Order: sequence, then structure tokens, then C-alpha cells
Amino acid sequence: MYIYFLFVGITSLAIAESINSNEVLYDNSNSNNSHNNVQDALDDIYNIIDHNSVGFSLLTNTPTGLSYELVGGLYRYQGVQDNNNTVDNYICFGTTNKNDCVSDTDKYMYRIIGINTSGQMKLIKKEALNTAYAWNSTSGAYWAQSDLYAGLNGSYFLTNTTYISDSTWSNRIATVNWLYGRVNNGNVLASEVYNIESNLSDSVNAKIGLMYLHDYYYGLPGGNNCNSSASTCRKSWIYISNNDNNPPYNQEWFCVNNWRIFNDGQARDSTSNSAELIVRPVFFLSANERIAGGSGTITDPYILE
Repeated sequence: MYIYFLFVGITSLAIAESINSNEVLYDNSNSNNSHNNVQDALDDIYNIIDHNSVGFSLLTNTPTGLSYELVGGLYRYQGVQDNNNTVDNYICFGTTNKNDCVSDTDKYMYRIIGINTSGQMKLIKKEALNTAYAWNSTSGAYWAQSDLYAGLNGSYFLTNTTYISDSTWSNRIATVNWLYGRVNNGNVLASEVYNIESNLSDSVNAKIGLMYLHDYYYGLPGGNNCNSSASTCRKSWIYISNNDNNPPYNQEWFCVNNWRIFNDGQARDSTSNSAELIVRPVFFLSANERIAGGSGTITDPYILE
């Protein structure tokens, strides 16, 4: 099937003005004949045009919901107080094809936690890895000495083609400095948790980590703490049930030693290293990564160049 457009290679404005034209040129065989209407064909052309452009930074594009003040070290997506926990920070990683991303969210869909002052976007996988993992086989291991750290930076995720197709994509993940250690009190506001975690004394340079306590807390409207009530905790846009309808377990690991999100959504310390819990990798993109298109919604996620 062929849909014909006369404007290949022209601007998106001209495309918008030509939607009602019968004179169009688009070879649908390039998409394995997957498009059966003009709108889908237009979407595909839009992605191609944007992919060949210079792209843009979210910091200069003023998307709704992104803080333009540094919040816990990032220009950050914080929670929105509504019934749907709506935060439009969805982004595809592993593909530049929006249709593939939307149809296979388990592999390709991520969410933007925030952007640092170097322009690096911090992403968290929308859905949990398909297998639950233990922190470590023995007690006492901190993050960089744990089995989970080694696995995420190896066969659990980074070198696992179920999630990262090839080195082209793994090379787009930045190696950064991850702080780790113990947090003794999480029953404080997000800003106080951030101050504790940003002063942890141990660190490791790596590509893959997990979210911090302050990432979870700042996902709440207003940066509240997450121990006052279960109903408050579950309003964080990062909370697993707001992202994954069928996780392999109902508790999730943090990057700091032994802390987890419990069934009710509250963040608490745990003495068990061997429990197998939800894992959602977190990483920073390289600073030169730019957005080619999309609006950040679940049906129209941001696409990288």
C-alpha cells in the first residue's frame, strides 16, 4: 500500500498545512506496510524529519511539569496533585520508533526523573525487570559490593539484549559517580533526605544504579516525606503501581543499603539482603543526547535523536 505526499523533506509546518491534500508522497513499504491511514503515515514522517534535525533540549523547550529550579540536584519532574498521578515525562530508550516503544513498553519505555546542570537526563525504567532480584547473597554488602550492582551493570540489564539491544544504546548511557551507604532516618522531608544522601561517603563510577530515597520522595506533590501514610506514598509518580500493572513482586529496592519500598508504598529500612524484590534500573544519558520529537505522554513519548 502507498500513500503519496508531495512534501517529503519540508518542514513540519508545511506538513500540518497539507494534511487535507490528496497529493501526497509516502512509501508505506518503508514501514512494512504497517500504516493504513494518513495520520500514522504523518507520524512516521514527523519522526524521520525530526531525527534528521538538530533536536532540542528539554531545558530549552519548557515542557509542562519540569521544575526550572534545582530540586535535589536536578531540574526535576515532581508529582502532580490529581487523581491520575499525571506526569508527562515518558521517553523511549532502545528505539527511535515511537510505534515500537508504545507497543512494547516493557522493553523501551522509561520516565525522566530530572535533568542535571550538565544537561544529562536521569531515567528510570517504567516497568520492573521481569525477574525479581536479591540485593546480595550475604548480609552486610553495600551497593558497589552487592550482587545486584554487579548484575545490573552486567547480565541482569546492561548486557541483556531483552532490555538493551546492542552497544549503540549502552554507549548512550553515561558513566557517573553514584553515592551509596546507609541512611538511618527516612522519616523526613525530601530535601532532608537529599542532604543525607548527597553526603554519603562511599561512591562508585558506573552506568547503572537504582533510584535514591529522595528521588521517590520528590516524586510526591511538594516533595513530602513518604512515611506519614500509605495513601501519600502511593501518589509518587515513581511508585511501581503507577507504572507497572504486573510486576514480579510488590516491594522494590533503593540504591541505599537495605532500603526498600514496601507493599503499602512506604519507604523503610530492612535487615534482609536476600529477599528478591522489584528492580527498575536508573541511569543518566550522555550530556549531548537531545529530543527529536514527542510530547512526553504515555501515547506520545519523547523520542531521542
